[in-house]
Parts: sequence; C-alpha cells; structure tokens
Amino acid sequence: MRKLNKCFVLLFVMTGFMLTSCSNDDSGESAGESTGDYWPSKVGNQWIFNQDGAESTVKIQSSTNKDGNTYYKFNQLFGSTDEISGTAGTSLKKVKGDYYVVIDEVNYSSEGITGKSTGYEFILFKDYLDVNQTWKGSYSLETSFNIPSFPSLKMNANYTGTILEKGISLKVKEVTYSNVIKFKLHIEASAQGQSSSSDTFYWIAKDVGIVKLESSGTTSELVSYSLK
Repeated sequence: MRKLNKCFVLLFVMTGFMLTSCSNDDSGESAGESTGDYWPSKVGNQWIFNQDGAESTVKIQSSTNKDGNTYYKFNQLFGSTDEISGTAGTSLKKVKGDYYVVIDEVNYSSEGITGKSTGYEFILFKDYLDVNQTWKGSYSLETSFNIPSFPSLKMNANYTGTILEKGISLKVKEVTYSNVIKFKLHIEASAQGQSSSSDTFYWIAKDVGIVKLESSGTTSELVSYSLK
C-alpha cells in the first residue's frame, strides 16, 4: 500500500509546471497575433532564478524544426526534492501569440521506485488576451512503474489559464520590469479515482520572459538574465 500511495504522489507531481500523449486545446479558436515577445527564444538565452535562497539556471540549449514549428529546448524541467527526482526534456513552441510548453517522456525515481510517463504539451500563455479572458485545454499521460504486476496509471488533466493583470510594472530583486502580464494556470488532474488540483501564478515581462512565479506557497524570482 505504501508503494501504491507513493506512485500516486509521483504521478501528481507531474502536474505542477511549470510538463506523445493526447493533447487538446478546447478553445476552438486559432492563435491570435502576438502583441510582443514575452519569452525571447534564441539558443544561449538564459534566466537565473532564486527559490528559497537557492539559485537555478534555465537555459535554451538547442532548437529544432518540426511540422513548420520551432521547438526551443531547455536544459531542465523538473527540479528535485528530498523525496522525488525526475528528468525530462522540455521545450517551448510559439505559434503567433500562443506559448506552448512541450514535455518529452519523463523518467523519475523515489525510494527504489522508478517510473516513466509519456510526454504531453499544453498552452501556458496567450499574450494577446485581455484581462479576465481565459483559455482552456486538456492532456493525458500514462505512467508505468518498475513494480511487478502493477498496472500502468492513466491521468487526465484539464487546465484553465486566466489573464489577471496586463501592462503593469513589477519590482523583483531590486529591478523594476515594465509591460508585465500576470496570469494564473489552474490544473485539475484525476487518475484511478483520485484527484489533485494546483494553481500557479506567473508574471511575464515583454522582451524578458518569466520574472516571477508562485505555486503552493513557493516563490521563484528572476535574479538575472542574458539574451542573445
């Protein structure tokens, strides 16, 4: 039973973020024209964040073209905690004013349990929407574990993004950023009769990228950045 509960914990950690299964944008609308570049994307661009006194670097390491879209791959996705560590490739895809987070197959481990989940993608942000406008979508993934006779787990997730503020200024680490959009991403996930939900708040600045995010009582703030 303890291993079963641990498997569910691992599975629901996957819904936190900041991410080939079935993916669907439920808005029924095509992407709108971008109002500016809110996540500059060139190989070599990097952002250093501080979270609870620890710094981490997010860097675009490479780019590839597929089906007419450019995918910008980052050096890291999930961080590690004392109980759970995971590795996966994560990329950014921009279609006009829609910003997609694309997750490769995820491999992770905890206390002797190893698991593997199929990848997925979702729309993190739409830069052309007005305050209080929303976007919705869904994705699903399947996770298998190294436990004999233990079945694969299937998870379905629905998400809703909401623009909360637009064109504001925000001071982060003694630096004031202008043209900032604040938005919320709400995720509801269910698997095998269990459910989980999370809210993550983002502040993203034009020509800079994400400058701050808050989730589950944890805050990450931009310390510095370098753009090519």
